[in-house]
Amino acid sequence: MKPNLTWDHRKPRRAITIRVVVGIWLILLTGILLADGYWGWALLTGAGAVANVGLAWLAYRRISA
Repeated sequence: MKPNLTWDHRKPRRAITIRVVVGIWLILLTGILLADGYWGWALLTGAGAVANVGLAWLAYRRISA
């Protein structure tokens, strides 16, 4: 599965960095939401974090191959 995002193809290292930073932010936000008891919103932000980190990993594999 290759993400077909033109921005990822033009500037792959920057896209990976941004995706990892956004993933870390979403993980922190998920922790805050879980601590306050907002399980539904925490699940949503957690899924976004997993998706961002997963896309960053796929992009890293694509440029390192």
